[in-house]
Amino acid sequence: MVSWALYPALDAHRPAGLSPTIVQGELRKRLHFTGVTITDALEAGALRAFGGTSNRSVLAARAGMDLLLCASQQVAQGVSCRNALQSGLRSGSLGLTAFKAADTRILNLRAGLPK
Repeated sequence: MVSWALYPALDAHRPAGLSPTIVQGELRKRLHFTGVTITDALEAGALRAFGGTSNRSVLAARAGMDLLLCASQQVAQGVSCRNALQSGLRSGSLGLTAFKAADTRILNLRAGLPK
């Protein structure tokens, strides 16, 4: 799980889970992490400056996060997240290649879980 902590030496503008520098650069490239990443709760107060669920979802996906945690216990939050991701994929603001790579990591993790 990638937190919403700030690491100014790595990214002075975004928390870890919204930062491509941290997720793609540090975690994936430098540390060679190939597993599934999951955000902390998208409704966290630490993300107030990054808009609502829709914007936070797109930022997290662009950063390279695989699973986005909608934990407000409101169905509307999950719908907002899904709609934002769909819109981003349709418009091209989210890359299909990265989305498919995340999907593959999630499906591989799921296949390895006990039944």
